[in-house]
Amino acid sequence: MMRPATAEYPTGAQTPWRVIDDFELVWMLRGQARLVTDERDWPLVPGRLALVPPGVRHGFVWDERRPCRHGYVHFDADHFAGAPVAEVRLTSMTADDPLAGLCAFLLWLGRSDRDDWQAPAERTLGLLLALLVAGPLPPAEPAWNLPVPVSGAIDHLRREWAQMPLRRVTVAELASAAAVSRGYLERLFQAAFGLGVAAATERARCSRAETLLTRTDLTLEVVARQCGFADGSHFTHRFTAIYGLPPSAYRRHGAADSVLDDPGVRHLARLIWN
Repeated sequence: MMRPATAEYPTGAQTPWRVIDDFELVWMLRGQARLVTDERDWPLVPGRLALVPPGVRHGFVWDERRPCRHGYVHFDADHFAGAPVAEVRLTSMTADDPLAGLCAFLLWLGRSDRDDWQAPAERTLGLLLALLVAGPLPPAEPAWNLPVPVSGAIDHLRREWAQMPLRRVTVAELASAAAVSRGYLERLFQAAFGLGVAAATERARCSRAETLLTRTDLTLEVVARQCGFADGSHFTHRFTAIYGLPPSAYRRHGAADSVLDDPGVRHLARLIWN
């Protein structure tokens, strides 16, 4: 593996046609370019990662409007966990994968003065290639197109729960904030989050209780008040009904099952607090 590096080219520069005997990863840092092969042109812009295998005749046409800069690294087939890629690959770096960070780390290692750069660079390259071969990772969350009344209800929760202590917000209050009937809001919540309004919001409050139970030494009474339950007894009753064990046992066992394991509850909590 060669030391990862960057290169800069003046406006309109071209790399002559060539065939390399190793693999090369290329990613733009500034400007754009075209990776040209006998079969097609591949557009290169920041946020895309190109893999060129050995034996492929290719060239680069660098930005025709401004100087450009790119990162690159050469390596051999041993760095693939499985069969090496046999043709040009181009993939996008997205917010759902660490490709951009891995490329940045490779360049940091490449320009560092440390003598042991190669071992961490090879591990980083191996992970990067595994992600590239596997293809785009799925989004962290599916797309959620929420009806306007649901968005209105969530905006109300966001305002009311901007800081602790939380309070119990009723279905009627949320329906009023959303300007719809209680029954209609119930149906919309069920379709969006898989739970009715009361169940969904109660579990959202419980997600805050989980944190206080496992990361603080607050008494159950205090946790109950902070999370919108009437008192410790009511909190214990509702928590046990949802989790199958009382909050005191949950605290002793540490990070047990979470209401946030449910994708609907997790998404609702993120909409409210993120």
